Amino acid sequence: MNWILIIGIITAMYMAFNIAANDIGNSMGTAVGSGALTMRKALMLGALFEFLGALFLGSTVIKTVGSGIVPIEFMTGLGAFIITVSAGIWITITILKKIPISGSDAIVSSVIGYGLVYAGFNHLQWTTIGYIMASWVVSPLIGLASGYLAYYVLKRGYLNKIENNIGAKDRSEKLFSYFQIGSSSFAALGVGAIDIAAATGVLYVTVGPTLGFSIKFLGAIALVLGILIAGNRITGTIGRRITELVPTRGFSAQISAGSITILFASIGLPISPTQTLVGSVIGVGMARGTATVKLDVIKHIATTWIITIPACIAISGSLYYIITALI
Repeated sequence: MNWILIIGIITAMYMAFNIAANDIGNSMGTAVGSGALTMRKALMLGALFEFLGALFLGSTVIKTVGSGIVPIEFMTGLGAFIITVSAGIWITITILKKIPISGSDAIVSSVIGYGLVYAGFNHLQWTTIGYIMASWVVSPLIGLASGYLAYYVLKRGYLNKIENNIGAKDRSEKLFSYFQIGSSSFAALGVGAIDIAAATGVLYVTVGPTLGFSIKFLGAIALVLGILIAGNRITGTIGRRITELVPTRGFSAQISAGSITILFASIGLPISPTQTLVGSVIGVGMARGTATVKLDVIKHIATTWIITIPACIAISGSLYYIITALI
């Protein structure tokens, strides 16, 4: 095992740690925000289901991230190191600022930055890049629409009928707190599938499936550690700062976002679970009334999403030139 591979494994685990700390809020943030789970229990449950999703549902997305953007013949061990470090640096910065960005945006942008300087513009697979970037725009819009629709139907079909019955409302929220836990666990499977691809996809394709599984397993362990150690920072932002949540609202947002994430992961598109869930939470807030949505928080999050793409392209390309000049 050469030194580049060893460093690559370490950086992949570093990336997995950071991306999981950022993305756990996408599955468990609404459960915490609605009061269905305490932060500690949410992180433990999320860690379990992200681990399972990473091991058993991530293969299709790994293939897209690892060889669908830059052809596999241009993907080297050094390239895998540069890409994961670049994305990891950016995610670390945003975690410290408690801003929920997209780890998949960061890793794909880092792959593009490396590909541009190493393989060249003409060797990048721009059709795949176009599909991925389109999914970044479409998925939060679908999340917004589905979150709005799910809560609107629940509100008009059931909640409005018990609006004046305090006892019935309390019992309903108690019941939906269990549904909320189930929907959050379901969502964590899809988040784990996308997170493991973002963290280990480029390294996986450079070493092949035999050693690649061991790398994926180590990455899944790092996901768990990231969630348990640092996952509380972003979980609170999604769960509490965008709009006020109770179990019925949290369930509506989470089941919508979770279904979308699983769907896109199954076809190999590394969408942003963060953007999808934030879209769903906004949709639920809009179904209650636009005054309940905190637009200043949304603006701050959206600005960071936009900056992520050029920032990670620049970091990745710059690191390539710096490292190759030193070795």
